[in-house]
Amino acid sequence: MSHMEDTYTLLAEKHGFGESERYIRVLKFLMTPQQADIVARLPGSPYEVAKEIGLGRTIVNQELAELYKKGVVILDDRIEGGYRFSKYADRMWEVTESLFGMELYTAEDRKRLVQLWDDWKETDYADKNAERWLELKAAGVQALRIVPAYKSILDSPAILPHEDPREIVRAQPLITVVSCSCRKHMGIMGKACKKSETDVNCLQFAKSAEYSLSRGHGRQISADEAIAILDKNEEDGLVHQWINYAKIEAAHPYALCSCCRCCCVIWHAADIRQVPNDAIYAKSRYEARVDAELCEGCKDCVERCQFDAIKMRRVKGTKRLNAVVDPDKCWGCGVCVLACGSGALRMHLVRPPEHIPPGH
Repeated sequence: MSHMEDTYTLLAEKHGFGESERYIRVLKFLMTPQQADIVARLPGSPYEVAKEIGLGRTIVNQELAELYKKGVVILDDRIEGGYRFSKYADRMWEVTESLFGMELYTAEDRKRLVQLWDDWKETDYADKNAERWLELKAAGVQALRIVPAYKSILDSPAILPHEDPREIVRAQPLITVVSCSCRKHMGIMGKACKKSETDVNCLQFAKSAEYSLSRGHGRQISADEAIAILDKNEEDGLVHQWINYAKIEAAHPYALCSCCRCCCVIWHAADIRQVPNDAIYAKSRYEARVDAELCEGCKDCVERCQFDAIKMRRVKGTKRLNAVVDPDKCWGCGVCVLACGSGALRMHLVRPPEHIPPGH
């Protein structure tokens, strides 16, 4: 193996994909050999890297500026003027496909980049994450929690701040809206989202918001604007996800995701490897239930449910159909309730506050 092959493999190893030829192909697309050599010497300042690698500081500055624009490196606030390699593979995927920086590529190259990422996501990424999720499940850990659509629980007497999307948003000192990389990626691949026609609906907070602003691919918005976006996401039937802690201040992953099963990089990858929902998501404290007397059998809730928790059942002795919720499969997202015109579906509080871990 040549020195440069070693360098790309070393960088892939930093993201946990040193044995993935598909991931190494992505890195080779994103970085020239010289750029890869520079990134391999990070974290550091352009001056430190230039001195170590034996290149002029102007050249290193130019290369790092391009890599920052591409989304390969990020600023390192621990080092004056310093950079570091992107911390996570999936985060680098998300950013390198953002609209910002795409002018660096031809239309053909842009398509090639998306295809390379897709090849990795559908195979090695899905494999590695399936293994990790199942290990977490065995340890009793669920990193993410389903947050109910707030309009579905407005009449609940005991809504906690960390299960109310509005309160999560209002607690953030900085909010940006960016294009949802999951939804945009699937659209480019010819697999347009079945739920939402817009992809500019991803809310980011804290460091992610700062980063999106610094690169110009995010727009700062107010809490009221963010709640209006949540309204539209809920109307489209998207499911909110948040960290599975009893806290509302931003923490990793610095975003309140509103997702669909067909696009979400996590959910889609889990489905590819048939990883069960409970290996990834904790349920909300709520559960949807049907009032059979009010149900009109319209099936709108069946189409809305992304957890396959609702089936139609014939009422004995009649031709009438009623919706029936399987409580084991219901994750308490509430989007079915919003689609129920007859008011037959309602959310019921079925779990205590202790259901949500206190966090760190």
